[in-house]
Amino acid sequence: MSTITLWLATALACGPATGDDGPFDADFMSQMTADALVALERGPKISLPEPVEVVLLTEKEATARRRAYHESLGDEVGYTAALDAMADIMFQGNLLGRYLPDERAVYVIEDTLWRQAGGDEGRAEEILFPVLVHEIVHAYDHQVYDAVPEPDNFDELLKDPAALGSIQALMSLIEGRATYASELACEAVGRKPLRSRTVEQALDAKYFEGEGGVIGDAGALFGNSIVRMKLVQYAYGREFSKRVYDFGGEPFFDNVFGSRPLSMAEIEDFGLFVMRWAEDMEAAEEAADGEGAAQAADDADDAADDEADDEDAETDTSP
Repeated sequence: MSTITLWLATALACGPATGDDGPFDADFMSQMTADALVALERGPKISLPEPVEVVLLTEKEATARRRAYHESLGDEVGYTAALDAMADIMFQGNLLGRYLPDERAVYVIEDTLWRQAGGDEGRAEEILFPVLVHEIVHAYDHQVYDAVPEPDNFDELLKDPAALGSIQALMSLIEGRATYASELACEAVGRKPLRSRTVEQALDAKYFEGEGGVIGDAGALFGNSIVRMKLVQYAYGREFSKRVYDFGGEPFFDNVFGSRPLSMAEIEDFGLFVMRWAEDMEAAEEAADGEGAAQAADDADDAADDEADDEDAETDTSP
């Protein structure tokens, strides 16, 4: 395993599933990461402020690395291990990439990559590029907006059951934005984006089959419900993010992330968000005007007091 430091990213690659002399070595991953960064700058106008580590790992290597990270946390591992276990259940055998905010690293899973590519090198590269871009957008949103929850954050996020809707909205924003930004980046450099699901397709997705019996069928129903809950984040969030770019481009995301928490109603209807944002802006301007008027009145009072003091001094005839 070797490491290569780039201007904006670090790419780390193991030998590919097809052999150590295969195409996806460290040099190849470094170039792909650099190309992904260029595409983000040309397409959605996203420029990563700090380096991010990109690692190409087998499923076993990814599991071993996360296990070692868990062990380094000692007694504080709780939510980290739980969220990793949930990700394993939701995406078993289907996870192409994942941004780990606690490690500040992007994992690309080569087993899944080669399986989905049918062992075809050209198709594998075609899939890899938009996956890299998508995950790097997560890294950007983490660095710039502190928007990607770290495992420890869920201790606070989950204390209030009423906040679950805003958590779903946040994750929809994060996933949908990365999805659409990846499409813009691919378009800017002539690459093929990943296929995106509609809301209807996400709601109909079926990853688990019951093996008969109440428990087996119930388990499949629960598993598919969890997966669909995740997939609709991409679908609703992508449409919302497309509307953001159409409305104000990449700079308008400053206002979107600055208006957190969002509701799922706003994610599903961009117009609702714009109405709230406009009302918030108007209220802020009125408050600023009120503060300015109050300050001007105070300044006028001070000036009047100073003038009165000056007049008193001029009329004072005391020896």
